Amino acid sequence: MYLYPHKDEWQTEFKNERALILAHYDGNIDIFHIGSTAIKGLYAKDCIDILAIVDNISHTSSSGQNLSRIGYTARGEYGIPGRAYYAKNQRKVHLHIFQFGDVNIKKHLDFVRVMKGNKGLISELNQLKQTLHSKYPNDKEAYQNEKAFFYTRIVKIL
Repeated sequence: MYLYPHKDEWQTEFKNERALILAHYDGNIDIFHIGSTAIKGLYAKDCIDILAIVDNISHTSSSGQNLSRIGYTARGEYGIPGRAYYAKNQRKVHLHIFQFGDVNIKKHLDFVRVMKGNKGLISELNQLKQTLHSKYPNDKEAYQNEKAFFYTRIVKIL
């Protein structure tokens, strides 16, 4: 597992992916940059997380073929009920599709909103990530589990 200081190109890469998805998805879809790569100054794994909101989650399967043409692999709900999850390996991208109104939408968008521009929280999370990365360089699950308290705390702020 690798952790990187924020890269300005992550925003450009998100915009490029957004344009690709919009061009290949059949139906209405709203697309947002989420996760650590969306927050300037925050350390992150070099993976773009994208949140997509659709009117009807059951329609995502019909667009799956189009998404596969641009390198996405369907992974089903992948542990989160109500989500259609797609992964792209050529340029590491995770696409999380939820139906409008799903509770996870607000959680993801609010996390980015709270973190953006909050230098204190960014610094605190960077320090935590670097400590855990050193402690668990090859154990993604332990890394994720031990930093979960920070995200739980942020959710309480929301």
